[in-house]
Amino acid sequence: MEKNVLHYFVDTNSSRGFVSFWESNFGKLEKVVKLDGYPDLLVTQLVSQACAQALGCEQEVELVHNCLDNSLQGIILPGQKTGLLNLPAYGDESYSLRLAEDENLSKARERVQRAYGCFGQALKIHDDWERIFISSMDFEAMDELAEETAEKLFGGQKTDRAGSCADRFFGAATVNGSYDYIPNITQEIPKRYFLKGRPGTGKSTFLKMLARAAQDRGYRTEAYHCAFDPNSLDMIAVRELGLCVFDSTAPHEYFPDRDSDEIIDIYKAAVQPGTDEKYEKEIAGYSAGYKAKVREATGYLGEAKLAYHQYQKSVLESVNPDRRIGSMDWIIGKLFGR
Repeated sequence: MEKNVLHYFVDTNSSRGFVSFWESNFGKLEKVVKLDGYPDLLVTQLVSQACAQALGCEQEVELVHNCLDNSLQGIILPGQKTGLLNLPAYGDESYSLRLAEDENLSKARERVQRAYGCFGQALKIHDDWERIFISSMDFEAMDELAEETAEKLFGGQKTDRAGSCADRFFGAATVNGSYDYIPNITQEIPKRYFLKGRPGTGKSTFLKMLARAAQDRGYRTEAYHCAFDPNSLDMIAVRELGLCVFDSTAPHEYFPDRDSDEIIDIYKAAVQPGTDEKYEKEIAGYSAGYKAKVREATGYLGEAKLAYHQYQKSVLESVNPDRRIGSMDWIIGKLFGR
């Protein structure tokens, strides 16, 4: 895995529609080249060129990926305090192409909306699934575990500055299914805590509490939200302290593979023993229904991708090659302060 390159997503196609955290990541940069509906092929070329140039100078690079198909969508060069981000033409925050009458673009938007509907239905199933474990939770034990963990992670440490937070996603529900960059994001973090539990056992609440504790102590915190439900958290990382805590259950299930890795098991600590066995049939039903709706949503995302590809193909065919080269050179210059 290449060092000095961090991979993540800033937006998601989710149960709550299209949600973007681009401002949280790009808003504090000194210069941002914000593209609107650029064809993915050109963006990939731009980002790849900028990445190679930055790595050649041993600079850090953050690569932002497209939540539809995991292609490259943007780049941040922290050393230059510059970035580039392409907003997809089918997204809620794309404006310049709204007047274009294009059948494929309209189809892409319509299929993405259908996917949102399926994800929304999956969320309702997930909420019912969560109620099983919520009714079996020992919330006092949960609060105690959270307080103990915060003390273990932060103790009396704090900085003399105000804390900050960058909201992101470590994964996405792509056309090829769920995908995440957890190994990349955590590769340079010495201490990793693997959060285990069940739906409704408070993993997100646990992480939100730790994120607040880190920020209250003045630390720069990376908060990675759930791509399926952006209102929930799936990971926090505090690189200054060399630690991260993340939800390591399906669909992003991981297990310790370093001596320093540690598991935090909420189910074991705060859920009534035997809950899995008592509600085995109901849990299996909710799990099957949830997965079926997610598969249906993924199918619609696949159709959106095909339609969007055809739309982008027509755009590329209309672009003058010389102007394309000139435009790309200008953008690269902006990123590197030329």
